[in-house]
Amino acid sequence: MLKKLAILLAAGVLSACSMTSYIPFVNNEKPVIDLPEDKIDQKSYASAYEATVATYKGRVDKDYYVNSFASGAKDWFSGKILVPADQIKAKLLSGGGIDSNLYAYYSGVLHANALQTNFGKLSPTCWQKVDADSVTQGIYDAMRDLAKDKVRGENDSYIVQGSEQLLKACTGQ
Repeated sequence: MLKKLAILLAAGVLSACSMTSYIPFVNNEKPVIDLPEDKIDQKSYASAYEATVATYKGRVDKDYYVNSFASGAKDWFSGKILVPADQIKAKLLSGGGIDSNLYAYYSGVLHANALQTNFGKLSPTCWQKVDADSVTQGIYDAMRDLAKDKVRGENDSYIVQGSEQLLKACTGQ
């Protein structure tokens, strides 16, 4: 009986250890998203990159939990977040003893929600015209660049062209 219990316990520990890849802020070494260049939608990536830099410039340094932030955004876009954004925002603003990793994660959730809302303000169908994975990649790359203090310039042709493509796709202009 004791042997069966020991085996069951060992199996439980091993399965719990193998699940760390599913916990958003445990493995900071593994990239949150790493799309091949040919799979990135330029308009989606560029608009997310530009918005993220504009929002977080001066607020992110080398010690910021970039992977946690990007994991939160990715989870929002994939529908894994079941709590309303307003409730998450209220919790963050209350400052109720949330650690830095968790704060970064939920900040990523709120940033993703705000981006998605802003796409909807361009046109009701705009969100259907963007690629969520490319948006996530743009957010992740922007946050990594901000942490290194090496962001793409305002006149970067890839970002400018992508933003123009988004405006054309969503507003017809």
